[in-house]
Amino acid sequence: MLKFDSDVEENKIAADLFDAFSLIGRSEYVSLYDVKREMTRYSPAFAKLFGFPEYISHDSKKWLEHIHPEDRYRYKNVMRDLIAGDSKAYDISYRVLLKDGSYASTRHIGAVIRDADGKAEFVGGMMINEGLTENTDQVTVLRNEYGFFQDLSAVIELKKSCTIILIGIGKMSALNDAHGYSYGNRVLQYLSWLLQENFAQDGTVYRMDGAKFAFLTENLSPEEIADRFEKVRRTALGGISIDSGRQVLVLSGGMISYDGNATIDDRTIYSCLNLAYHNSKTRRNGKLVNYNGAFGRDTKKSLELVNEVRNCIVMDCKGFSLRYQPIVSAKTEKIVAVEALLSWHDKKFGEISPGNYIPAIERDFVFQELGYWIFKRAMIDGLQMLEKNPNLIVSINVAPAQITDEFLVEELVKIANRLNFPLKNLCFELTAHCRQIVPEILKSVIYDLKNLNIRCLLDDFGGGVASIDFLQMLKPEYIKPEKKYIAEIEKNSGNRCIVQHLTNMAAELGTDVCIKGVASKEIRDIIREFPVISMQGNFYSEPLFIDELMKKYFS
Repeated sequence: MLKFDSDVEENKIAADLFDAFSLIGRSEYVSLYDVKREMTRYSPAFAKLFGFPEYISHDSKKWLEHIHPEDRYRYKNVMRDLIAGDSKAYDISYRVLLKDGSYASTRHIGAVIRDADGKAEFVGGMMINEGLTENTDQVTVLRNEYGFFQDLSAVIELKKSCTIILIGIGKMSALNDAHGYSYGNRVLQYLSWLLQENFAQDGTVYRMDGAKFAFLTENLSPEEIADRFEKVRRTALGGISIDSGRQVLVLSGGMISYDGNATIDDRTIYSCLNLAYHNSKTRRNGKLVNYNGAFGRDTKKSLELVNEVRNCIVMDCKGFSLRYQPIVSAKTEKIVAVEALLSWHDKKFGEISPGNYIPAIERDFVFQELGYWIFKRAMIDGLQMLEKNPNLIVSINVAPAQITDEFLVEELVKIANRLNFPLKNLCFELTAHCRQIVPEILKSVIYDLKNLNIRCLLDDFGGGVASIDFLQMLKPEYIKPEKKYIAEIEKNSGNRCIVQHLTNMAAELGTDVCIKGVASKEIRDIIREFPVISMQGNFYSEPLFIDELMKKYFS
């Protein structure tokens, strides 16, 4: 076996490999990783840049700590495929933390060297430093989001209290399409001047991603910030003078206060801030939304909950599990499918419903990792069920962030191939929030999924935004009418008429109907009068862990 060690003379072959990567790559930033011994040799320039010794014994998590949090999931997948033999080389770009606290945009290129048995033995490559990520936004000359996270981290480390507001422009993409990006940049500049005029004397204004800005202050109270935001919002609604004309801007805002006591990180605060902003944009017509008191907890406990959830996801989804609720045939009442439902248990917080943390992390980079863990876990458990019932369908809820993930199809195929799970037995349940996705994008993704033989279900059909339009556009295999129509169907004739109309319409369009929320024999008997193919609810079974499910339905 090829090997090297920092305390003994290097094996000549390993040294030659290292020199070969340096020579071929013509790079001063070179590394050679001994997979089996978990030891890496770095070139002197590489070690100096990141503050490493030239030889270091560590596992992969050591390097992960230096990769920008939003880039870690992609990096882990690339390395996993490389070690597993799914790929022979890698070429990936990501941001890396330097020892001075700034991030560098880097490109890493390399290959794996295998032993006689085909197992990965060394991973060697070079890094191209594409330049430091500046802390100044080039359009507005404000500190950018990297500067924001540096400043917020410093506040947390010093245990200071602060209040942060996130402000964004609605329909900015439409404005860019109509007038061009040069005009859009001038809009951003004028808004940045307006924000600085109202806020900068008491804190720092930042240009965040897209058309968002942030303001961090240790001086102003939430009430003072709210008053200033409302003034800015009304000014923008009145129109900002640009190019001898006036441009009306619709702003939304979210706010969060941190008292310096909670044990959390900067990304947790930003995730919760994003939730408040999203609620302002989608539910409050731009009125400022204060995160404080979210999920029925005070701010400190709520932040600590979200922080613990995020930490557990990073630790390979520690504490997470899936329960499965059976879906039965409306005719035979035999099990035909299961719906996978997420569960999280923590020593400190106990059993926590997804509704108490998913909204806060749905726009966080860790949500992607949780989503793929759910797919993988559901397929692993699904294989047990398919051994007993090869026609069973495993149904998984998916959120907008998962549907719009550019790697969704690629990663799904990899997971399914690795586990040998037949994708024809998988169904995606599109939550109501998926209707907020740009229709053309949603249609394209669903088309790609159907090409993989993955089935599609529209959940909460009959409520929300344009359900009928989505039914015609997406042509899903199934729909589930909103649960509220089922709850009192035996007492409410109006609900019965709505369900009858929805099921008849779906049947005419060739879409099967699954009724959820069947809680009693009376509801079941009424539902069977309609053109319904399947049912689920506690009348049949509450959600079960895989062992309980196998014992009850497949023993």
